[in-house]
Amino acid sequence: MKVDPTFMSLVSCTQATNRLKPAEKNRSTSETDNVAVSDKAQTFQTLLQKAKEVADIREDRVQTLSKQIERGEFKVDAHKIAAKLLPPNF
Repeated sequence: MKVDPTFMSLVSCTQATNRLKPAEKNRSTSETDNVAVSDKAQTFQTLLQKAKEVADIREDRVQTLSKQIERGEFKVDAHKIAAKLLPPNF
């Protein structure tokens, strides 16, 4: 007798499904779910919302830098850039 592996996988799936069905039937529909959110979570949500409301582009800063570039007054300070990119003890 040959055993077809495809058939066996179908049998095992059916058995697994049948095992799960009784657990679903035991649920009570009269129970209600409650969610309690901590004060920290509420504060975090409020701060997150405020952060989303802040503009991504600071128009005043962009205008100032654009004018400096047009006048040729904008200078790049390589030391400041390096200090921001590298760790202090590098």
